Amino acid sequence: MRLSDAAGEIYSGLLDLMSEGGPGNFMVVSAGDVYVQFAGSPGNPKILCESISNEYLPQKSKMSKKDIETLKTLGFVLGGDQIENFSRSYEIPTEDQARELADVTVRILKEVYGVAPDGEVQIELSLE
Repeated sequence: MRLSDAAGEIYSGLLDLMSEGGPGNFMVVSAGDVYVQFAGSPGNPKILCESISNEYLPQKSKMSKKDIETLKTLGFVLGGDQIENFSRSYEIPTEDQARELADVTVRILKEVYGVAPDGEVQIELSLE
């Protein structure tokens, strides 16, 4: 699927994370080496979002300081236990907010990681 066509499927996946499956639900949106992933559970409007950091990217895919600042402007912080990726939580009480998060995800892949609008993305939804 092309990045320019992915927002609808990301939106649908976010809704599924909060309404289907179990406590270990996740969705990964990836393009080559880069990804943005989400974790959620039914009945909980809070979604955890994680975005890959330079720690795990090959040299050719590393983010610039400007890219990192873009993520920070979107509310992401670097850190975590053993996995040092960028992360933040989103409250998604309405479908409109799920749609906005889907758009933000496309924006991150395009603006931060340089995925072209016609670049190929994979969306993997896993419902426990």
